[in-house]
Amino acid sequence: MIKNQHFIILFAVFFVMAINSQIHAQSTSAAESEKPLPMVDSLATMRYMLNEERNKVADQAQKLDSVYRQIKSLSGELERLKQRESELVPLNEALNLKIIELGAELHSKNNFLEEQLRIQKEKEQLFTEKEQLYKDAINSSMIDKVKLEGQISAKDSRLDGKEREIGLLQLSIDEKNRDILTRNSEIQKIISDKDMADRRIDTLRTTLTEAEKSLVKTGEQLKYTELKLKDCEGRYANVTNKKKKTRVVQGFAIKNYRTPDFALAPKDANNPGIYVITNKNTSNIEFDFVTGASFMLKDLSKPNAALTYDVGFFLGFGGNNLFKNFYLGPNFKLFDVLHVNLGANVREYEALKEGFNVGDRLDAGIAIPTTKEWKIKPYFGLTFDLELLTMIGKR
Repeated sequence: MIKNQHFIILFAVFFVMAINSQIHAQSTSAAESEKPLPMVDSLATMRYMLNEERNKVADQAQKLDSVYRQIKSLSGELERLKQRESELVPLNEALNLKIIELGAELHSKNNFLEEQLRIQKEKEQLFTEKEQLYKDAINSSMIDKVKLEGQISAKDSRLDGKEREIGLLQLSIDEKNRDILTRNSEIQKIISDKDMADRRIDTLRTTLTEAEKSLVKTGEQLKYTELKLKDCEGRYANVTNKKKKTRVVQGFAIKNYRTPDFALAPKDANNPGIYVITNKNTSNIEFDFVTGASFMLKDLSKPNAALTYDVGFFLGFGGNNLFKNFYLGPNFKLFDVLHVNLGANVREYEALKEGFNVGDRLDAGIAIPTTKEWKIKPYFGLTFDLELLTMIGKR
């Protein structure tokens, strides 16, 4: 039995290699007359994704350039404010000098006032002496009128002199007051300019800080976008790499042998009490989900062709129990993403024990005698590039 199976495998391999040249010749003419498979559109989708990422990078670069120009403008404004601040330093020194001069003038004004008070006191003393003279003249029985008038005239002259001196001092004080008011207005203007400059510096400092934060944020976004773009470009290059030797693929396989499902059932409607061994799966076709890898042995693509073709070897697993269901055989890659393979399926099946066959009679309640058996069956498979399918799913 095993020799027959080996002979079947060798016959299938020679049959596949024989039709290989025919498939290659037909694929060249079919490429000119037929349209590519719909899966080729996935490459256009990936190119669209790549262009979208490049557009995002360009937008981020424009935003970054705008922020750079804004920071440059703010830096110029900050330099002008620094120059303004350096100009305020001599103004501050001049203000201090004016304050010192103002203090000196206030001191001088204080001296004038003290002098005015002293003269006023002397004037009051003269009035007191003059009044005393009148009192003495009234009280004295012997009044020297001429002498008294001379003394009174002398006192009046001194009073006039003191009044003129007081008037001159008042004029000097008024002039000092006007000078002080002028200096006060200049000092207030300098203080107002300094406060305004400080407020502008604070505002620009806050604006510059916000611009720096925005620059850092934009830079981080640009880094993330660049990483995403590089990842997309890497995936795109990986998928479209014609020289890639190994590709992970997924798809389905078609076999001409279906997994048996044995059960006890009545023989027929006329014999409901007689139970026989039956197989619920009576068809000859079975589909299986397969996952595996294709290994390129020879590149069949034309130079500078848009689509790639190659011939290689496929090794995969199927079903739920991967280590008891193997697929192997030659593989043909068509249109970049489609992999057609046919070969042998090596799988462990449930079979009836030797001596038992479908249709044999068994008593009800007796377990069907089965055993595990490895079988080799031919299959035909259609698989697709797993990495490309993953990218399409993410899109």
